[in-house]
Formats: sequence, structure tokens, C-alpha cells
Amino acid sequence: MSNDLNDLYAANSNQAERQKVAIVGATGMVGRRLAALLIDHPTFELAMVVGSDGRAGRAYRDVWEAKERALREHYGNFWREYSWPDALRDMPVCALEDLLKSDISVVFSSIPERAGDSEEALLRDGRKVFSNSPYRRFDSDVALVVPEVNGTELGATLLTKNPNCVTSGLILVLAPLHSRYGLREVVVTTYQSLSGRGDAKYATDLVVGNILPLHGSCELTETLIWKEVKKVLGDAFPVSVTCNRTCVQEGHYVEVRVKTNRPVDGVDEVASLFRAFNPLASFKLPTNPVSPIVVLREKGRPRPMQDANHHCGMAVAVGNISTDDEVFDLRLAYVVNNLQRGAAGGVLLNAEVWNAQNVARTQEGRITVTVATSKMES
Repeated sequence: MSNDLNDLYAANSNQAERQKVAIVGATGMVGRRLAALLIDHPTFELAMVVGSDGRAGRAYRDVWEAKERALREHYGNFWREYSWPDALRDMPVCALEDLLKSDISVVFSSIPERAGDSEEALLRDGRKVFSNSPYRRFDSDVALVVPEVNGTELGATLLTKNPNCVTSGLILVLAPLHSRYGLREVVVTTYQSLSGRGDAKYATDLVVGNILPLHGSCELTETLIWKEVKKVLGDAFPVSVTCNRTCVQEGHYVEVRVKTNRPVDGVDEVASLFRAFNPLASFKLPTNPVSPIVVLREKGRPRPMQDANHHCGMAVAVGNISTDDEVFDLRLAYVVNNLQRGAAGGVLLNAEVWNAQNVARTQEGRITVTVATSKMES
């Protein structure tokens, strides 16, 4: 990439006119977090929030506060309500029809899979959709993107998906390991927070003071993670996934064990590899973390309560790195913020990188024209 284009990427956050965007599924937990992230965003302006027909016409604040209150009342005092941001003022919840009648061309979606017809209506109307929904996530003509790893796919289609919350962190961990050592086998065990289920509520006797195995449940989390890793990183190595739900509000704790094709020369080498992994370093974007992987050497880390919010929840915290194992070449643990990097922030970062790529392409064209004209004149 030329120096001129690097400068354009870096300057992208200073573009004069913000792009109006809407959120579909705005009343859900991920939608609410997205709305908060868009407050005073330098590139995107939240112009509309869309909910289900039953909530259209209500005050966004009323729906937001009712849902947060219901979660605290259900799970008890350990649950912390995510407060209504006054900056959203008196926004109403709109219907999908209102959005289709508007001139908003970029949409963020956090709908449940059963509401996929909403995304289809937007795509038919030519809107660009960045989606956290599992709907059509595995279709061959839909991009599934973690921008540090396969961000070049962002402009391929109108519909861009980001992976499951666990996978969003797992891809960041596996990608540099696979590049350096070649992965031969991967075993993943998750301990996922309650907010990973959104506003849906578990019976408290299943999860409060307890661990709930998810194998065979209707959530299909193990299958989703397996399929997402294959779609983003390819089918070069087998992956085994076991998922559990645990009594934490926010932040998934994940254990990873791998066998490699090439030898791993100690913990320090792995830690240096993770610290150096920063493919988006030249993108000066609001949601892009300073480093996507934070390495912790302290014993007993990472932990969800202490480590889910590095770089505003957009960095994965890796610890417990060990090469001293009789079965595996390397084992480690990571914490990923399931609502930031794993959901709302992942959607937003994809959109920011896509926008930066568009700005750079436009400016590159202008540079090319200017250079060509100058040569003709000379």
C-alpha cells in the first residue's frame, strides 16, 4: 500500500460528513449496545432504530429500561443494568417499513434468525447490511468477516456477517498460530456468560451458582463455532468444541489446546507472536483496538470480570499460555467481550473498515487520475 493511501486510511475518521445508519433489532441486547457505541461516532450517525411490530411506536428509552430491569429482577442483584444513554434523547422505535421508505443506505442488524426476512427486504432494496444475526451466516455468497483476518471480503456482497461471540475471539487467536506453526488439531472448551443469550433468560437454578453444559441444546453453539472456524480459516485442521454456560454477566472464558505442524519454541515466542499481530494497525478507526490481542502473564488470568474490557472490550485477553503438556503442543485461555468484540463492536468495526476501504479506493482513483493528467501535460 502506498504512503498516500496509508495517510488516507489514517485520516478517514476525520471525514466531514457522517453516514446515516439504522439499527434493525435495536431493542435487543446487542442492538442496545450498538446504539450506545454509535453515540458521537465520527463516521456513522444513528438516524433510526427499528424494532418488531409490537414495539414500533414506543419510546426507545421505555423499551430499553424495561428489558434491563427484567434481567436484573430475574437474575438478582449480581446483574448490572446497562443504563440508558441520555444522548439518545427521545428516539422512537420505528417499523421496518419506515426504514424502507427512508434514504438510509447502511444498516446494522442484530435480529434473531427467525426474523431473517427483514434482512432480505433490505437487501432487495439495495441497502448495505452489516449483521450479527446467524441468519444466512453460512451461505456461500455471504461474507463472514473478522477484519484482522479476512477483511478483504468486506466489499464482496451487500450482506456482511460477523461470527458468533466465541468465534470472534477464537479466530484472532488461531490466525497467527496457524500462520506461524500450522495447526494440526484444535480443542476448544468455553465457559460463556449469560449475556451471550441476549434478553432470553435461563431458569436461575440452571445457571446461578452453576454451570450449564450446552451440548445437545437448542442453542447449537458448538456447531456454530465449528462451522464458523471452517468458513473463515478453511478446513486445514480438525476442531473439537465443547460449550458451557456459566454465571457471569459479560465476557466469555475460553480454553484452547492445539497440536502444531511446526515446533513451538516456548511461551515467550507465543506471547511475542500475539503482541505483534495487528493487521489493522494503519487503520485509525474509532472501534479498532490499539492491539487486538492483550497478553497477560500474571497467574490466574484472564478472568471475565477483570479482562473483558481491554481496549473498550475490542481486544481479546490471552493468558495461561503453556507449552508444557504431554498431549498438546500449546494450551492457553482467552477472554472475549461477547457484547463488544463478539457482537456490537464486531459489526461496527466491519463497517468502519469497509468505509475506510471505500474512501481509500475513491481517493486512489483521484490520485491515479491526477498522476495520469500530470504526465499528459508534461
